[in-house]
Amino acid sequence: MSNNIQTEISIPRKTAELYIQANREIEKRLGQAPGAEVLMSLVVEQESPMDLVEEYCRILLEKP
Repeated sequence: MSNNIQTEISIPRKTAELYIQANREIEKRLGQAPGAEVLMSLVVEQESPMDLVEEYCRILLEKP
């Protein structure tokens, strides 16, 4: 049994396009690439949720 939780999310088109572009760059350099979804999951695993709390609150509090 896996410890992973399957989920479906919606992301802005611009964000998806950035990961697709990054995946293409990896493929260009290495001849193969893992896919945009894999790159997104790697980023999620590297981020600390508590760091995101600070960043999110800072951004909201800076808005006029």
